[in-house]
Amino acid sequence: MVNSNVLLWITALAVKFTVIDSQAQYPVVSTNYGKIRGLRTPLPNEILGPVEQYLGVPYASPPTGERRFQPPEPPSSWTGVRNATQFAAVCPQHLDERSLLHDMLPVWFTANLDTLMTYMQDQNEDCLYLNIYVPTEDGPTLSCPCTWQLLVPPRCVDKDG
Repeated sequence: MVNSNVLLWITALAVKFTVIDSQAQYPVVSTNYGKIRGLRTPLPNEILGPVEQYLGVPYASPPTGERRFQPPEPPSSWTGVRNATQFAAVCPQHLDERSLLHDMLPVWFTANLDTLMTYMQDQNEDCLYLNIYVPTEDGPTLSCPCTWQLLVPPRCVDKDG
């Protein structure tokens, strides 16, 4: 008969490794507005490693109702962990004239137009979301500090004075 303490230790280790594997697959990070859960995704490339993707992360309150055509306001905070593993809606766009798009856009872009159109199906005025991709290391730890820079067009940033 197996000692109950040994059985308890085996169960505890199994739970621990399951939680660690789940955290590696679905990383949780903190933002100024709350925690978000992303998804670790391998890239179909032998040179590039996997990335952590955080999809549909709000960067402003929805520009609907009284906020329509007004300057953006910070998003509301949330409690718990927000799921950031699926794309949010995109801003409304009229893309029916594919021949016009083929004439206006570079060849490397229009070659993937059908793929792009699948992401354009869910359109909504509530569309102020970021898709964030963070490179990861294949190993269990990251050996160097990393700095990330968010580039924003100058017209989108308030300037003092």
